Amino acid sequence: MKSFKTTLIFLIVELSFVLPTPNSAVITCYHLVGNSWEKAQVVENASTHQIKEICNESDEQKQCVEVKGSVKILYEDSFKGIPKLSEIEVYSETNLEEIEPGTFTDLPKLDILDLSGNNLQEIKSGTFVNLKVQHLILQRNSISLLREGAFVNLSDVQKLSLERNNLQELKRGVFQELYVVQLEFGSNNISKIEVGTFASVFPRDEGGIILNLSNNSFTEIDASVFDYKYSVYALMLAKNSISILRPGDLRNLPNLKYVLLSENKLKEVPEGVFNGSKIVSIELDNNEISFIGSKAFDDMKDLTFVNISNNKLKEWNNDWFCGEGAKVIRLSYNYLETIPVEAFTNIPGGSMLKLDHNRIQSISDSAFKNVTYLDSIDLSYNEIQEWNVDLMRNVKTDGAVDLNGNKIKCPESGSNSLAPKARIVYLSYSCPQVIEKALYFSDEV
Repeated sequence: MKSFKTTLIFLIVELSFVLPTPNSAVITCYHLVGNSWEKAQVVENASTHQIKEICNESDEQKQCVEVKGSVKILYEDSFKGIPKLSEIEVYSETNLEEIEPGTFTDLPKLDILDLSGNNLQEIKSGTFVNLKVQHLILQRNSISLLREGAFVNLSDVQKLSLERNNLQELKRGVFQELYVVQLEFGSNNISKIEVGTFASVFPRDEGGIILNLSNNSFTEIDASVFDYKYSVYALMLAKNSISILRPGDLRNLPNLKYVLLSENKLKEVPEGVFNGSKIVSIELDNNEISFIGSKAFDDMKDLTFVNISNNKLKEWNNDWFCGEGAKVIRLSYNYLETIPVEAFTNIPGGSMLKLDHNRIQSISDSAFKNVTYLDSIDLSYNEIQEWNVDLMRNVKTDGAVDLNGNKIKCPESGSNSLAPKARIVYLSYSCPQVIEKALYFSDEV
């Protein structure tokens, strides 16, 4: 039986000092033999039409092409005749401006297509059709227009990246029979998505789709846009200008598990937005939220993580987190002033509470009534002056009770007496005598 040596052809098209034509480059072909590269052929002042001539067929198992130089246009037949080509990278210094439809046809082994950092302004109809590519990277271009039929019959995409372009709108018909895991549109200027845009976008596997629309110009969530409702499990909308959440905004996303709404302009979280969902994690930090409906997080048995830090909440509501619900609750950097009667009674056992950097001055003696177990609680850097030694007498914690940075008088029996069942109590930065002692020893040194 005839044996074949396994080799990998690696093509580099490097920047030439002499560029006589719009598409002029240095094409270098390398064979990977063992662990070392062997230069096979060099062609200067070449066109991308010559790639297939340099990357001729032998017994190669995989091939990779890198393009550098002055390549303004990729023509229809640039890669034709290289059926074992598995990776194409067109480097940013090529300043690629145009791709002809049909450029990437007949490439059954292509896994990675990286066109990032160029000067593409539109993706024409028929540009990416019938590919088995897993990573299609178009980020950091100047793309402002996606034509109807630009992405058709892509059945195995792990990640389609269109981040950091100039897109303002997503239209229906652009994506047809697209099977994908990650769909990335972050850092554009998108403010509108046509109904039906995602009607023919499907999850590549059972996990669902990660849809990243962060750092755009959305002002609201339009439920009618998400008409492929069983697909999305992570919706990322951070760094937009969303100022309103309405009951039913997420009704067409019943399998949604992760919601990212950080750094928007939200002022309220009403009831009916998240209730009854399968959501595991909600991030609402760095907004302007001053009101949360009493039952805003009810009937959410899968909820594990809620981040509402860096907002404008002034009052704690005992009904926010009841029964089975959030295990990690972050309310750091708000304007809370008091912790009321039975504030934590309804909190799920084993929860982690972050209430640091608020303006808390007082805590009700019955704030922890019927609470027997927490993971940890952080009350550091508030304005607490009095701490009832019975307040957390029956509360066991696996982690710390952090009281640093308050005005609590240090007990003679030690800080752990403030929460005797806690793993550890941090209080040193709240104790003037401890600070004075530390400074004394520091001066001696």
